[in-house]
Amino acid sequence: MANLSGIGGAEVSDYRAYVIGDDGHIASSRAFVCDSDADATIWAKQMVDGHDIELWSGDRLVIRLNGDKRGSGSREVTAGQLVPKK
Repeated sequence: MANLSGIGGAEVSDYRAYVIGDDGHIASSRAFVCDSDADATIWAKQMVDGHDIELWSGDRLVIRLNGDKRGSGSREVTAGQLVPKK
């Protein structure tokens, strides 16, 4: 469990996941706190439902999850490279 007091415990980071609409603009967003980028990415993957998701920590883009509207699954884009979804 994360120590939210910041004293002698694990650090946590604020994240925001943005749902990107068909027009390329932000359709909605969710703010949350996680212990790591990996945990935040797992959380954001649950939001992929035919729309792209951008996961940010402050002004840093963590990952963009591409929702494949053609039904063949989603793809992850990290540092400009396509990574197959497992």
